[in-house]
Amino acid sequence: MAASFPMAFVDPIVEAVQRVFDASSGVGTFNVVPRPLGSTDRSRTVGVFPVDSTGNIDDKSMGVPNREPFIHKYRLRIENMHVSGDQEVGRREFSIDSKAIRAILYRDTAFALAFLGLEEDFMGTVESVIQYDITKQEYVAGPSSLGFRYVAITEVLVTTQQSHRS
Repeated sequence: MAASFPMAFVDPIVEAVQRVFDASSGVGTFNVVPRPLGSTDRSRTVGVFPVDSTGNIDDKSMGVPNREPFIHKYRLRIENMHVSGDQEVGRREFSIDSKAIRAILYRDTAFALAFLGLEEDFMGTVESVIQYDITKQEYVAGPSSLGFRYVAITEVLVTTQQSHRS
């Protein structure tokens, strides 16, 4: 059984990031996982996971028996981490990795086609992705037992539209 929204958003992002990073850095250089990063994750791990969802309560489907919003927004996070004993190398590699994630989301045609084609048919309603955007990317750095730890948190906002089957 396929994952439902919001988890259905995670797999295409995981697959695209893993594919692009494997092609540029070699298979196994990056570890891309469908969850938040943990303290035991190795350097160059990327985590992808849903955070929350909202519906615009003023935007209800007209003439439909339910009270469900027509437009729904889901917020996802992509965390990438780099640990390095050399601060200069760590900053450089971390910056490249963070920029690559933004570039994949905005420029990777295979990802965009797959992601914008996502839809879910659930209880008589079809929910389809109509837009996604990066809303922000935050950066955190600090010491770790292995040197310096750099983490970027990229927030992605996914907008869906619902329609009822006739």
